[in-house]
Amino acid sequence: MKRLTLLIDADDTVLDFNGSEREAVIALCDTYGIADGEAIADEFKRINRAMWDKFELGQVTREEIFYTRFEILFEKFGIIGKDIVEVGDAYRENMAHSRRIIKGARAFLSRAYVNHDLYCVTNGITRTQKMRMAASGLGKYFKKLYISQEIDLAKPSKEFFEYVLSDIGDVDLSSTYIIGDSLSSDIQGGINSGIKTILFNRERKKIADVKPDYEVRGFKELESLIGKLSQD
Repeated sequence: MKRLTLLIDADDTVLDFNGSEREAVIALCDTYGIADGEAIADEFKRINRAMWDKFELGQVTREEIFYTRFEILFEKFGIIGKDIVEVGDAYRENMAHSRRIIKGARAFLSRAYVNHDLYCVTNGITRTQKMRMAASGLGKYFKKLYISQEIDLAKPSKEFFEYVLSDIGDVDLSSTYIIGDSLSSDIQGGINSGIKTILFNRERKKIADVKPDYEVRGFKELESLIGKLSQD
């Protein structure tokens, strides 16, 4: 069996970002006495995703995302009298303590790390991602976490992956794969860097311009694919 180098995205690949985000926003509303927590969580998801999409395109900084998203959200719902910085910090604190993971992630990682080298690659906040990995118990399966804030580079840039591969050292690109749920971040990043790509497509996203080398719909398919690739 050939030992593979697997670069694995965190959010909505192994960590349940959507569930954690919703939980964190609703808890925030409870803390600050804001009504309509469910509706606010729905709108926050849309705003937050749009902001991170802009970040991937280099149109906003990570720091701009922290508080701008709440300014937009509160303006839409007519919420006044709240300290945006305090609210933004409280949200990230809620996220940092989340233990939510994607169903099947633990079982997959616990088997994969025995035979392969696993590294986490994530566009996230250093403290938040490290705490979530520790709280969820998934961090122990990765040889190292590469977090965009910590290394000051982000997916899908070629520079992000060059840094990761250089830091790992002595990497055989023919045995290296990026696994993630995002076409614009993970798959495009792999394409930019000459790394073979595996789209983790639980949500059945339509594939248009960005084409992954492989596509799986869940961890059983992923484990089967990894098995086959390690035999090639």
